[in-house]
Amino acid sequence: MNACPPAAAPVTPADLTGCRHRAVLRRAAEAGVVPPETSPADLAEVLTHRYRAHLRRSAVRDRLPTAPRIGDRLIPTRWDITPGPTAEEETLEALAAGTRLIVGAHLADGPLATRVDLLVRADHGTGASPGLAYTPVRVSAHSVIRDGRSRRGSRVVDVAALGLSDPVDAPLRYRAAAEDSQVLAVAWVLLAGMGVASGDAGLIGAGSSRCAVFPAGRLAEGLLKAVSVPVPRRPLRVRECATCEFHNHCRAQLTATADVSLMLPGDRSAALREDGLTTVPALARADRGEVSALAAAWLRGERFLRRPTAGWIDDPRLWAGGTGPGDLDGCVEVDVDMEAHPGRGTFLWGTWDGVRYRAFADFGVEPDEGAHVARFWSWLTGRRDDAVLRGRRFRAYCYSAQGENHWLREYATAYGGRRYPAGDGGDGGDCGDGSAAGDGTVVMPTRAEVDAFLTSEHWVDVFAVVRRAVAANDSLGLKNTGVLAGYAFSQGDMDGREAVDRFEAAVAAAADGRGDEARDLRRILERYNADDCMATAAVRRWLRRGAPGIPGVEDVAVPERSDG
Repeated sequence: MNACPPAAAPVTPADLTGCRHRAVLRRAAEAGVVPPETSPADLAEVLTHRYRAHLRRSAVRDRLPTAPRIGDRLIPTRWDITPGPTAEEETLEALAAGTRLIVGAHLADGPLATRVDLLVRADHGTGASPGLAYTPVRVSAHSVIRDGRSRRGSRVVDVAALGLSDPVDAPLRYRAAAEDSQVLAVAWVLLAGMGVASGDAGLIGAGSSRCAVFPAGRLAEGLLKAVSVPVPRRPLRVRECATCEFHNHCRAQLTATADVSLMLPGDRSAALREDGLTTVPALARADRGEVSALAAAWLRGERFLRRPTAGWIDDPRLWAGGTGPGDLDGCVEVDVDMEAHPGRGTFLWGTWDGVRYRAFADFGVEPDEGAHVARFWSWLTGRRDDAVLRGRRFRAYCYSAQGENHWLREYATAYGGRRYPAGDGGDGGDCGDGSAAGDGTVVMPTRAEVDAFLTSEHWVDVFAVVRRAVAANDSLGLKNTGVLAGYAFSQGDMDGREAVDRFEAAVAAAADGRGDEARDLRRILERYNADDCMATAAVRRWLRRGAPGIPGVEDVAVPERSDG
């Protein structure tokens, strides 16, 4: 039976990113061939995702220019496209009229179609004048702009000046997620087909007031590669499977053959497939070293294996620069964890020194412009400086430090050198130990100071040692390794996304005068953050003991061949 609708729908960016088999099944579901399964939890997540996207787009729409500024020659004209069956025709009308800002545009031609958040007129003409040129702009769920070392990295323009001002060179880099890239690429190709493409594309990152502008030709290359990929005829386990409405449909096929992607999702199994190792049992018998041992463990339901301790137990990061327990005598050790909101920045930095948990937080209705980060930094570096002064070693530990590193650099770049009151401001932080300046203030570090600390021996990523010590058939995230280390998390299955939801609820409650509710939500989040700080400490203690409680790679027996 043909699994596609009789009249094939055009290809959209969603068909070109992530799981290609999912795109096939969605079309089959439209034809009534394959029934999708969506749990209430999955549906709630989808609706939450859509609501957040709506908030991001609304925030950008509210920043768009409504009148010319002093000195502007151009007058901002705007056309908001009404969603529905006539959206494409309305978009064409807006283009033909030479509208400077087209919001929620729908573009389609032949086999391609897309919706793009903004079409921004790039030329300086008015009405339907010659040289009409538009730049497609996407509002992203991700951070887009990063600091760069060259002024040729990117061009930027304020959202409030879109359609009025040309983008200018800036020492910044941009980073586009796959979905964002394909939306912009399809939109640009469709505009080019109409002869009204500017040659550029734009991205507005989460919570940003600036639009990064870059040559669209780079995106077109990616689009060409994407449409050249063959449509898969069989399922393959990938990251999206966990939240896919066709998960059970595909898993039944994969488990029937013990497909190797069940153990090594996505491209991780590509090389093995090329060698003819398409099932987990075949891989287990293939004598491929550690990966075969992991396959044998997978068949036994074992998710983690300990690598030979000789290869990692003397890692200096475990022993404060030394090689064993004696090197930890007198060492001052602090475990750190951070929580962040994608559009607002960090709202909670926590520390655990083995005795006390400290929270440095920003739960205000309006962001505190980095005050809680400066207080955290002041306390942490105060502990470091005191330890060094007394001739003791100091180590601050974090688990998978990418997020912490990013946000420390972001705040230092934005507010470096700024002074704030040292009082805890209700955040629970304590700067009364000599870490504050003599005038009762704390200072946001400069970017150079942050970089020096993050690259010093004082800052240790425990996850890097875990990756040396443990081979895994599952995530090596803290929620898994903490349990291996014997830590009991108090907040159950709460994750980062739920933490963001609770933070938003806490801020909303505070804004509405529901103080008790806001405080309760804050305490839950502090407990969640404290868990991660303490779990990090538990994991490093577990590693120092040789990671007991899981089988060694060398102890896993290869399964016998089955005639079946």
